[in-house]
Amino acid sequence: MKKNLSLFLSKHWDALLASIAACTFICLFTRVSGIGISPDSVNYMSAATNIRDHFSFTDFNGKPLVDFPLGYPCFLALASLISGSAVLQIAPLVNCILISGVIILTSLIIESYKPTAKLYKTAFLSLVACSPCLLEIYAMLWSETFFLFLSLLFIVLLKNYCRSYRTGALFAVAIVAALGFVTRYAGITLLATGFYILVFNGELPTAKKIKHLLLFTLTGVSLVVINLLRNKQAAGHSTGVREKALRTVGDNLEQAGNVLSEWLPFLNGHASLSTCIFIFLLLMGVAFLVYRLLQQQYFAFTENIVACYFVVYAVFIIAIASISRFEDLSGRLLSPLYIPMLLTATGWIIGFMKRSVRTKRILTAGVCLLILYSFHSHHYKTNAAAWEGIKDSGMPGYAEGSWRESPAVAMVRANKANLVQPLYANANDAAYFMAGIHAMPLPHKEIQAEIDALFRHPSFTVIWFVDGDNPDLVSLDFIKQHRQLLSVVEVENGGIYVFGGTK
Repeated sequence: MKKNLSLFLSKHWDALLASIAACTFICLFTRVSGIGISPDSVNYMSAATNIRDHFSFTDFNGKPLVDFPLGYPCFLALASLISGSAVLQIAPLVNCILISGVIILTSLIIESYKPTAKLYKTAFLSLVACSPCLLEIYAMLWSETFFLFLSLLFIVLLKNYCRSYRTGALFAVAIVAALGFVTRYAGITLLATGFYILVFNGELPTAKKIKHLLLFTLTGVSLVVINLLRNKQAAGHSTGVREKALRTVGDNLEQAGNVLSEWLPFLNGHASLSTCIFIFLLLMGVAFLVYRLLQQQYFAFTENIVACYFVVYAVFIIAIASISRFEDLSGRLLSPLYIPMLLTATGWIIGFMKRSVRTKRILTAGVCLLILYSFHSHHYKTNAAAWEGIKDSGMPGYAEGSWRESPAVAMVRANKANLVQPLYANANDAAYFMAGIHAMPLPHKEIQAEIDALFRHPSFTVIWFVDGDNPDLVSLDFIKQHRQLLSVVEVENGGIYVFGGTK
């Protein structure tokens, strides 16, 4: 045992140091107001609390949770149950453990590269530990925190399976894929990656390949199928309200380029160039997959698995954003690409330096040091700018000072005992988190059944937060056009409006 621990420490000391650095950042970011809370976070937190206390898969209004998969709330409920603390109290520690896991798994992935390079691994892990993209994710209560960990664990276990092709090793891969799929629907990319590695692997005999494909696929989809069937039975639909996308593939590629300009140095303000670089990296990944497909002796290498996941996730997120409407492609949604993309873009340097003569190695090392310096300089400036806002107000979202000290929130709290039922809000998650009020969301503009349901009430109250405006929902002006305004209490950034009667 001591010998194994000593061997692990000797191999991954840099990962442990990087983990300490990342955890320090998260503790600092969450020191003022605790973990960052977004609208999604309120659903995760309330569902986790209901699961822990009542084994009820419901949100803060007691309605079945169907807009999000149940994997992350169940994970939070388990962490809360084990610790004996509330979700919000335990969340920073949970995220520190998860980001440490991400860094250690990244170290394991790079260690399995052929050839290996200790200096490359140490440099790469130093970037991961200070990455503004990852620090933002792990300072918030978001499902991506768990999903990123599962994604890298999937890659490590899939590589382990490719060493022996044992059924037990594949079952472990399939379980992680199932957990990833039920944590985020984007987890289908894990299944697609595993499917590719199994189907095109020339080392697997046909009969064994078919058996393993069935085992992997059936196990991988099992949890999400149970989740979707439960959603259908409990709420009448499987995945909540899904509207048609308004953005094209070109729009989404441009947004991905904008995110890349925030991740990489020298690209800030150069959106078109960033988009071109993103497309180039994607094509580079595709070319690498084709090359490894032709070189079957290298097909099961870790580099190929990483590149496959990068390409699959990038194609999936661009495609789904062009089909289904959701928030703009942000660093949060693209965060699963961050580590696989950088590994795919830089992993070739290891082999190039090993094969090069001394002069080329020195020149390449010099260029790499300049790039490393530029990355750290960019990270320092980005993190310093973020800290200027965080150190006084806390993490962005409902835990931030602007929400905690909001006149609209104070007004809602002062009037909560006298509100006319039923209650609606343009940010009903904010009404619950900030004031403990259970309000229904306002109808979506494009769903007439929801609008009709609202107007069937003879009277109702609308809680309106200016900072919580959602363009997909009906506006106050729309409601005023169809119903009489009976009373109003307003402040500068919100109000309480009571409607009744027809115009």
